[in-house]
Amino acid sequence: MHNRDGVTIRRLDPVVLLAVVLLFFLAAITLADTGRSHGLLWELSKTGQQPAYLFGTIHSEDPAVVELPAPVKQAFDVSNSVVLEMLMDTDTMRYSSTAMLMLDGRSLTDMVGMPLYKKVSAAIASRGIPELVLNRMKPWAAAVTLSTPALETGQILDLVLYQEALQQDKAVYGLETVQEQLDLFDSMSESDQVTLLRDAVNKFPELDALHAELLEVYKQRDLEGLLAINETSMQAEDQRLAKEFQRRVIDDRNHRMAERMQPYLRQGKAFVAVGALHLPGEQGLLNLLEQQGYTVRRVY
Repeated sequence: MHNRDGVTIRRLDPVVLLAVVLLFFLAAITLADTGRSHGLLWELSKTGQQPAYLFGTIHSEDPAVVELPAPVKQAFDVSNSVVLEMLMDTDTMRYSSTAMLMLDGRSLTDMVGMPLYKKVSAAIASRGIPELVLNRMKPWAAAVTLSTPALETGQILDLVLYQEALQQDKAVYGLETVQEQLDLFDSMSESDQVTLLRDAVNKFPELDALHAELLEVYKQRDLEGLLAINETSMQAEDQRLAKEFQRRVIDDRNHRMAERMQPYLRQGKAFVAVGALHLPGEQGLLNLLEQQGYTVRRVY
């Protein structure tokens, strides 16, 4: 359980960047059950256990997203614990800030070459990253920063849920550590990291439109629509790398999260919140939890 040191973010920090980028760098997923193509809040019930809830989030500060709909707010308020993808505490923030930088004396210019670096520098200026910091960023970290929509407050939905849970004195848990999430990128080859950075630069002019479209579809609770947009956005990507991201960022993590949430589900009255793209599909959490004996019912 987290020691309750509430965190308020007034600028976009590396953990928020990491959370957002997972929504933009995913490969296509095929829905296995069209009956689950819509819905963000799902009740999980099992004989002998009190019901729990699974909520799909989007990493956005949009007021229409951050202000929870009545059914979601009610489920959140009656829950004894809140389980997030990871805790957004001060230790996490501190670790991620360091992990995004190269500390071995190398520079981003040396790794990617001056032509690409100049494009990155021009684009990333809108994110408030100083040149000195940029040249020490790992390629994946620069890609993450470029792939993140510009935010004003950094008060994205996931962080608001975390802070509200602390305020209500609920037990708060994380399904993954920041080290595990960052390792998704750190363990990539440098050439793949450079490919991600190049793709991020190329797609940068389209980012605002893509995010607006994702937000609109999310507000409609259209999981199938989110996946369709994601599939379209991946068409120009390196397909080998896209498939690798599909496995590591979605499928493998879904299995890991489904297993790790079991103790909290057994306790009952847990509110589990993960990115909405983790919910649907054959390897999605809704299907995996049903295979583990849970009755999955859409609430909202």
